[in-house]
Amino acid sequence: MVVINRSDNIKRPEQLVLIDGAAAAIGRLNRAGVAVAICTNQPEVGRGAMTREELDAVHDALHARLREHGAFVDRILTCTSIFKCPRRKPGPAMLREALAAHGAGPAETPFIGDQADDLQAAFHAGCRRVLVRTGLGEKTLAKGLPGYVAPVAVYADLAEAVQSLLPA
Repeated sequence: MVVINRSDNIKRPEQLVLIDGAAAAIGRLNRAGVAVAICTNQPEVGRGAMTREELDAVHDALHARLREHGAFVDRILTCTSIFKCPRRKPGPAMLREALAAHGAGPAETPFIGDQADDLQAAFHAGCRRVLVRTGLGEKTLAKGLPGYVAPVAVYADLAEAVQSLLPA
């Protein structure tokens, strides 16, 4: 999972604003042969604030924007439910699906997020927990992390997290 968008709850492609350095960090993962999956809760669809087609248009725009920077994500998994379920983070089902699709082991796979739900989902899936301060990360840190998700590696942004994963 990667944190790459500056705004919360975008509903239209033109609202997509990549966090500085995010596309380059994803490109670095791509060149290293690391599969990149995004696991995202999108309850706006379940609430009727946007349609599935509008969400697909946002994802298409994300793919196009990343391509402009020579980067790509292999898979975007979404949960549109407004109700607690195994697929919706903090449940681990989306992460497990991504792991299975790429033949990845959870213990070797970092899950990078900016919210406590991300860290909880990673814990439940058995993945390494990584929090970035971008997006909602600073607010998440200020609220405090659930103790059981420790250890959590904390980085300024996706670029710094990728640097730690793929040292030169």
